[in-house]
Amino acid sequence: MRSILTFTAFLTLSIAAMAKPADTLKVQPGDIDMKALQKGEYSYIIYNKKSKDGPAMRMTLVKISVAPQMYHNKPAIIIKQEWDRDTVVHAAYSVFDAKDFSTIEHETWWKPLGYSMKFDFESKKVTYKHDDPSKNVPDSVIQKGTNDFNGSFVKYNLNWHADLIVYQLLPYKDNRTFIINYYDPGFGKAEEVAYTVTGSDVLSGRDGERTDCWVLYFTNKDHPGAYERFWISKKTKEVLKEEDFYNGAYRYKVKLGIGGF
Repeated sequence: MRSILTFTAFLTLSIAAMAKPADTLKVQPGDIDMKALQKGEYSYIIYNKKSKDGPAMRMTLVKISVAPQMYHNKPAIIIKQEWDRDTVVHAAYSVFDAKDFSTIEHETWWKPLGYSMKFDFESKKVTYKHDDPSKNVPDSVIQKGTNDFNGSFVKYNLNWHADLIVYQLLPYKDNRTFIINYYDPGFGKAEEVAYTVTGSDVLSGRDGERTDCWVLYFTNKDHPGAYERFWISKKTKEVLKEEDFYNGAYRYKVKLGIGGF
């Protein structure tokens, strides 16, 4: 009888262990490790492929500058981005709180759109400006962008446009899922999305240099089969590589060895 009871107790403990809730972290200001921020200038190359073995197409150079600076008498982080493809196709200027990386100001411009957008999180003011002074940005665009912006103040969020920087600041752990309330100013409402550490991998560089990485995975619930996968250095927390799959094609971002803005 005792052996049966022992086995039953063991089985109960095993089931309880298997039923242990997943390690899920809803990212809040206290979870952000600002000491891990990689300051300076660095670059990524973005390219597309129709298949994993296909040739690279539509290459874009992304130049990023990250610098501490005082802004309105408080410590801040200034991030500049410039995306080049024969000409400048995108530029962004963002100001973040140096304590929790919340957005203070975000100004963005995309050449295909033909206008710039500025979001001031201190004054809660939104400004749209068309590249052509004789034209106006559609009222519907301004109204939606403003409504989404006003809704973003409900709770703490992180700037999706600076995601390559955000991933430097997270506390990684095997099998951990991060719930991030992301907001990309001008491109939709703030929304909670899940990124899961699916394991580890090793990336090989020049001269056989090997870098241990966390692998962070995101599945787009609105597009079945689509995903984003990031390789993040365990030592520096830099995003070294990103692989996206969407609509039957691939997109890659790869960090270059030398920066420059």
